[in-house]
Amino acid sequence: MVKRFCKSGESEMVKGAVHAAGGVLAGVMAVYNIVAWCYRREPHLGINAIVYTLATAFEVKQTAHHFERCEMTRESDGPTLVNTKTTQAA
Repeated sequence: MVKRFCKSGESEMVKGAVHAAGGVLAGVMAVYNIVAWCYRREPHLGINAIVYTLATAFEVKQTAHHFERCEMTRESDGPTLVNTKTTQAA
């Protein structure tokens, strides 16, 4: 079951949702650390702000990647075009 879930193209909406949730959490932490750094100027807050901002960007990228896979899967499952001229000639 886990092996199937981890396979590319399987449960991409769930994977994308998990990355989106991680992105929201990382974004909130980035905002908190940025604001805290502006008031207190403690080095660890600046470092945290950078790390969480990068994590947010990574999660946005991963979320988009999984949702693009959903679109590709939907397009490949969609109706296929049939050349009626070829079909009628056969």
